[in-house]
Amino acid sequence: MNINIKKKKNEELNNDEINVLVEYSTDTNIEKIIEHIKNYNDQKVLVRQNNEYVQIDFKDIIVFYSNKKDIYCRTKIGEYKIKHSLSKLENQTNDLVRISKSCIINIKHLDSFDIGKTGAIVVKLDDGTKETISRRKVKEILKYIKGGKL
Repeated sequence: MNINIKKKKNEELNNDEINVLVEYSTDTNIEKIIEHIKNYNDQKVLVRQNNEYVQIDFKDIIVFYSNKKDIYCRTKIGEYKIKHSLSKLENQTNDLVRISKSCIINIKHLDSFDIGKTGAIVVKLDDGTKETISRRKVKEILKYIKGGKL
């Protein structure tokens, strides 16, 4: 299977459009790619807000973290308790990167890196918060930054 991606501007369109052209094929990978594209905008996580559950887009979530035995996510609007485990969440989109045992960041909300006086690497997120990268994850994070998903 060859994948050729061509991007061209079309001012006649009202919304972005993706077309997949295939020769007759029973390749299940093509079907998986199409399904992934269809679901791309629908990736949401169920969060608890007060006494009700609401859905939030993964793209709006800055960080997932654990505190004691509970899992939370933070957006620019607020913090929410969720039911999923961190290990289940980290593979939901390519934008999520595990930086420690208790924290996953959305790389799209990454603002900068800082090396502290003790040598610890700290990420600053676009909401102004900071998270420390565990020593075990530094190599993986650097690999991600240089060229793609872990």
